[in-house]
Amino acid sequence: MTAPRSRLTEMLGGYRRTAAVYLAAALGIPDLLIDGPRSGLELASLTGVGEERLRQVLRALTALGILGQDPGGRFFLTETGDLLRTDHPESLYGQAIYFGGLSYRAYGGLHESLTGGGVAFDHVFGIGYYEHLDRHPELAGHYHKMIALAPGMAQLIDGLFDFRPYRTIVDVGGGNGSLLTEILTLSPAARGIVFDLPLAADAGRKTVADRGMGDRCDVVSGDFRIAVPPGGDVYLLSRVLANWSDENAVKILSNCRDAMGNDATLLVFELLMPERVAEGAFAVDGDLNALAHFGGAVRTRSRFERLLAEGGFHLAEVREVLPGAHWSLLRCVPEAVR
Repeated sequence: MTAPRSRLTEMLGGYRRTAAVYLAAALGIPDLLIDGPRSGLELASLTGVGEERLRQVLRALTALGILGQDPGGRFFLTETGDLLRTDHPESLYGQAIYFGGLSYRAYGGLHESLTGGGVAFDHVFGIGYYEHLDRHPELAGHYHKMIALAPGMAQLIDGLFDFRPYRTIVDVGGGNGSLLTEILTLSPAARGIVFDLPLAADAGRKTVADRGMGDRCDVVSGDFRIAVPPGGDVYLLSRVLANWSDENAVKILSNCRDAMGNDATLLVFELLMPERVAEGAFAVDGDLNALAHFGGAVRTRSRFERLLAEGGFHLAEVREVLPGAHWSLLRCVPEAVR
């Protein structure tokens, strides 16, 4: 088989591997193997799945390297499969449930979305993404854990922008508060506001409490398409705008501008799409994901400049946060003080 044909065939079969990993997590197979190997019959009894059908899945997981088989034919977890245990410190269980379930289905609506309009996710589920999460708290929990920035990311951002001179930092769409609480740790004189939809409030309050920030950080619920808390010196939009259409992105930016004084600063932390895309560009995965779930996009610098201008801002500076990965910090100033 020629290399191009082989590569394309592998792409076309990718959905099978996603489905198999999702089934492993959804059936709880990794947790059932924590204490050692089990036979297919034992696993069938514990999962409530017919033995022959389950064996087909177990074989697929073995071929993928998620499971192995001992000389007696019993199944055990490999080092890769260990990462699907719910008790693993670096567990990818939530990602497997999220990407293999909700996200997997959302992509199936892309054709209808592109040819008939609307958002792919809405076509498949009948409601918007955040409303769906609001109705499924367990899935929302996986989502918030998944989107939390990796430890150390706040230090990278802090290295590009000095938060210490500022009194109040407002994280608009701040989710579970993980980024803002780290920034506040690095800026001991500042106070913070985590602002997001009500479905994120519990996760935000837990993060604030766990990090001992209760006296310095408030969790406020609302919809940033309607209004944003006023009075901040720095407003932060971290991985927010890609999740919205251009129209809604301008609304969010305009609401931030309305809440800000002329001497305040807006920081936008997003993937930045190259003007010309080469094969394997990391930003493209995020772009297609934004399109499928929200009708949003990962934008180029020039497109950001247009949206910011419509929202009342001037793009003052762009700094790369992670070299080669397209994560960038955009420093924006209100148009009145350009």
